[in-house]
Amino acid sequence: MTSRLLLYSMYDVAGPDRGPVVRIERMRVALESRCQLSMLSGGRAARIPRLLRWLAKGGLGSIDGIYVEASSSFATPVDLAFLAFARARRKPVGVYFRDAYQLYRGEYPLSRRRQRLLDWLWRISTPILKRVASRRFAPSAGLAAALGLDSPILLPPGVDPGLPFLGAGNAPVVAYVGSLGPGDGVPLLVQAMSGVRERVADASLRIVAPDDPRAILGPLPPWVTWVRAGRDELSGTLRDVRVCVIPRPITPYTNLAVPLKLFDFLAFGKPVVATACSETERILGPTDAGLLVRDAPAPLADAIVRVLTDDALALRLASGARRLAEDPTMSWSARADTVVAGLHGR
Repeated sequence: MTSRLLLYSMYDVAGPDRGPVVRIERMRVALESRCQLSMLSGGRAARIPRLLRWLAKGGLGSIDGIYVEASSSFATPVDLAFLAFARARRKPVGVYFRDAYQLYRGEYPLSRRRQRLLDWLWRISTPILKRVASRRFAPSAGLAAALGLDSPILLPPGVDPGLPFLGAGNAPVVAYVGSLGPGDGVPLLVQAMSGVRERVADASLRIVAPDDPRAILGPLPPWVTWVRAGRDELSGTLRDVRVCVIPRPITPYTNLAVPLKLFDFLAFGKPVVATACSETERILGPTDAGLLVRDAPAPLADAIVRVLTDDALALRLASGARRLAEDPTMSWSARADTVVAGLHGR
């Protein structure tokens, strides 16, 4: 008998192609191939009336369980009441806890009154959300431990091997893709690139980010360029790139976080240089898909230079990256299978 699930997204999936939105859409497609799927989504203001209309039409009677893509911000009282009501109706509720940066205010300090309010709401709602969930999904064991999740189910990362295999580009271009927050390590990478250019004079750094890095980092050297590219433009933006870098400082928070950009790099077949944060090392360490280094300019520069100057190494890393991306246990199908099995207690 085909399972009937509700995908309850605390994000507006019609919004910008931010990481969570893109990945929720991938999850929707994977789940649809495995069960009869309904979906409720939206920001806080939009999803509540949609939920109430769905309930008024007897929506709970049309499903066997609920999979929740929880916001990294907070669950509203209506969200919590709905999920508790579903549990009371004997519907399994699986919640995916994607982040816990609120527990690491040394790295993510509060600076505005609104941030303090959101932090307070997260600290109130998250323990309740953990209690109303009958299954608790997480991206890593470290995050599950930080949140104190009982019997967590770890989800495969979700890699899209349908992305084009680009391989190691021929240009001496180093790429960074992502946001420019304090835990992302872009200043470390810029510093390392100064050392790279002492040995590879024409090396350049391409920062692919939604915001102008100069507004955060100040003036940048002329060999640093900024590109604003959505997901659809990413393959073209990275085509000539030789190596993609994940330069996160190694901290208690980055040790438990899974860098989602890594999985696109793997699918594109791009050589990867990354700092040896625990989750990144867990994924790349047993493979030949990337080089892992300490979070310091010199070792980061050394690894980048190796990939820029050693064609055989770059080819081997590119092949290893794509091979890892094609591993069935890393796929969106495996992720959806884990959710369906988890909700049914298997």
